[in-house]
Amino acid sequence: MNAFFFGSSGKQLFGIYHPPKTEIVRGTGVLLCYPFGDEYMRTHKAMRQLTLQLAKVGFPLLRFDYFGTGDSAGDAEEVTIAQWLEDIGVAADELKETAGVSRISIVGLRLGGALAALAAAGRTDVDDLVLWDPIVDGAGYFRELLLPPPFLRDAPPAPPPRPDETAGASGFPVPPALRAALEGLDLCAQPLTGPRRVSLIVSHEGADYTRFAERLRGRPGFQQRHVASPAPWIEPEKNGGAMVLPHEIIQAIVNDLSEERRP
Repeated sequence: MNAFFFGSSGKQLFGIYHPPKTEIVRGTGVLLCYPFGDEYMRTHKAMRQLTLQLAKVGFPLLRFDYFGTGDSAGDAEEVTIAQWLEDIGVAADELKETAGVSRISIVGLRLGGALAALAAAGRTDVDDLVLWDPIVDGAGYFRELLLPPPFLRDAPPAPPPRPDETAGASGFPVPPALRAALEGLDLCAQPLTGPRRVSLIVSHEGADYTRFAERLRGRPGFQQRHVASPAPWIEPEKNGGAMVLPHEIIQAIVNDLSEERRP
């Protein structure tokens, strides 16, 4: 494991590179795209476990923080979807150079899934795009971000933020430019023509996922998998306050990438 900064001097990104843990190295690198805000914190252990399992079967991997998040440079008030898409491109190129590979796979979780889909559409070096419980409807997602924590949901609702002011999402700011981009995000409207294969892996059924799957039905290389997980794994308040590690989903992603890619 190698933690380092990369990218331009004014927009340095923090990343952690994981070399393969086997003698036989896969010819494809894997880039992991995190969720946003509170979900970043709550899914960090699951993403790290996925990283370790993929490294054990021979994949070189890079996980990183977007500009204005985590340990990367930048102020949270400056973040935009356009900047994060640029960050994914920079991280993908960094992974290829560091691992010495010419092809990559991208795994994105929640908002990271939507960002991965948008970023992969403009590239020609992506073999597999794995969308794990992705955000499909950005406007609906933004409304969810504004919900108070469960223990405050009986209190009178707070007035919605004005379009020109920064909203708060569990302590994470959502500046106007990011809000506007989220409210205009519809994953079903994206062509997803770049990746060779697209996998939709969901832990629960939902109308958004059904709509998205119908949109991609018939696309060469598309597959959908519903991998049941104990309760909503990403919501500790529905699991007795404990975060459930979704082992079944992690293993499904490892199996899918391992079966498609040969050393």
